[in-house]
Amino acid sequence: MNVICFVVALVISQAPAHTAADDAASSRPAWIELSEQNKLPLHTDVIKSTPWATVEEARTEALEMAAVRALDFAAESAPKLKNSWKVPTWLVADQMLREPIFVEEFDWDFSATLAPMHRAYAYLDLSPDKRDLLLGTWRQELMHRRMNQIGGGLGFVVICLITLVTYLRLDDATRGYYSRWLGTAAAAAVAGSAAALYTWIV
Repeated sequence: MNVICFVVALVISQAPAHTAADDAASSRPAWIELSEQNKLPLHTDVIKSTPWATVEEARTEALEMAAVRALDFAAESAPKLKNSWKVPTWLVADQMLREPIFVEEFDWDFSATLAPMHRAYAYLDLSPDKRDLLLGTWRQELMHRRMNQIGGGLGFVVICLITLVTYLRLDDATRGYYSRWLGTAAAAAVAGSAAALYTWIV
């Protein structure tokens, strides 16, 4: 009996200790492990943030990095959109993730002090359907931007015409005595309208 107890105690003492790191690893989603082993399914990618002090900061960076990755993915079919558009992070969060963002907490050795830090992982869906979604969103925003530019341009022309007619009528009514002042006021009105139009369109 004593021999059996000794053997059991020896086996237990030789078993590896269960650490917090083991708990963190075991709680990770399987897709993170597949990413680190380069075994992800086709048309997927995992984005990993840098360490941050808060969960929200880690999530925000992961989403921003995922948006850049999504833009590169869409630009494979339409290279010109890369320099003219930015994928909204809300679109990535709502439409481009295969799983919710996972945030892990770990201890960071900072100046001989262990501080809790956070790292976020985003599991991106890069299927052809998602590329079509990105391109469709980009084209829709481009169309709205052009409509705004056309509408703004027409509005500016109308303002210029109204200003010109008003200037001519007032100049005629005052028999040219205030032409210089009226001209200055008209120029200021046109310049102000142009500045407002530029700010609105851009």
